[in-house]
Amino acid sequence: MNLLKNLPSSPFLVFLIAAAFFVAYGSFLVMTQLAANPFVLFASSVFLLFPFRNESVHVKRMIVLLCLTFAAWLFREIGTLLAPFFVAFAFAYLFEPIVVFLGKRKFPRWLTAGLLVLGFISLVAAIVVFVFPIILAQLNDIIRELSSLINRATAYLESKQFFRLLSSYGLNSPQTRELIQRELIPRLEGSFNFILRTLLAFLSSLSDVFTQVMNIILTPILMFYFTKDFDKIKAFVINVLSGNQAKLLFDLYRINSIVKAYIGGQAIASILIATASSIIFLVFNIPYAGVIGTVCGLLNPIPYFGMLVSIIIGFITVVVVSSGDAILFSCGIITATVLGLHFLDNYFLQPRIVGQRIGLHPLVLLAALLIFGHFWGIAGLLLAVPITASLMMFFNDWLTAKLAAQESLEAPAEHTSFAS
Repeated sequence: MNLLKNLPSSPFLVFLIAAAFFVAYGSFLVMTQLAANPFVLFASSVFLLFPFRNESVHVKRMIVLLCLTFAAWLFREIGTLLAPFFVAFAFAYLFEPIVVFLGKRKFPRWLTAGLLVLGFISLVAAIVVFVFPIILAQLNDIIRELSSLINRATAYLESKQFFRLLSSYGLNSPQTRELIQRELIPRLEGSFNFILRTLLAFLSSLSDVFTQVMNIILTPILMFYFTKDFDKIKAFVINVLSGNQAKLLFDLYRINSIVKAYIGGQAIASILIATASSIIFLVFNIPYAGVIGTVCGLLNPIPYFGMLVSIIIGFITVVVVSSGDAILFSCGIITATVLGLHFLDNYFLQPRIVGQRIGLHPLVLLAALLIFGHFWGIAGLLLAVPITASLMMFFNDWLTAKLAAQESLEAPAEHTSFAS
């Protein structure tokens, strides 16, 4: 009897029971094809690990890792379905300072939220009605001019005049003609088709996103409720995280200041740069000034690369539609305008809006842009700065704590040496 009572506490027996259970449970999941269901795997893992969360820090970290991985998978699967919620929350997050400012002047939150949503809808409608047709018409003209340029270049490469030019340099051999007709001309046509497909895909993706987000009736309603009750949402998060999670709450406050400063600064800078560059291009008769200026504003949040791509797009547009000395003049104006506006933005505008909260070394910033852009494309380039700034904040905290610990260890040693 005593032996039977001691059997359940035997580590070896517990191990055998656990192994048998995992084999049986794993076989069941495989046979019923539930092993491929992330919900089942996540729930099973958390159910088994949860009772041991207070006994080992490693178990607690495994639970956190499971939750983060499951949340990332769930976001990837249903992220597009929740687009109206993301747009509405971003709207409420960005306009919360306005709501608080007007609230101090006795404006009800529901009234402020309604006016902001109405203003946002009116702005979007105005852009769709007045701005989009102009930009799309200019893009259509650019594509048509580019197609005409490719056709003229192809016709010239096949003309007698071109081969007479080659003959003057001693290159009019059958091999040269075959090389041009077999390699150069198809590559030229293929390059144009690639550019055309890229532009069409970009425009269609913008159209799809715009249609899916803005044409959903639910989005303005969500905007109103998120804006009206954003203070309650913030209070709820603070209540949940206060106490045992005070450090996490403090870190969220600091990340919030970084993100809000970055978004506010980039939004103001993008509008100013798009407006100023478009006006300058119009004054100097740069072709398609509205398109190039809009591109400069949209690409402004991407450090370095945005400036470079803006100049390249401007050069391509000018080369396609201009000729003679006008090309050099227009390219000079585009280069001077883009460089000058980015210089003013980086050294005068952003320091006054953002301050020192996002101070990244150029090497760190370039590395972050390359890494984030490689893995997540345009979205990664836009998110690289705030995410990297937040990570550098934690790195600086760790470095400060490490230096403080070293100083505390060196202080007793110095005191001992003086005493001796």
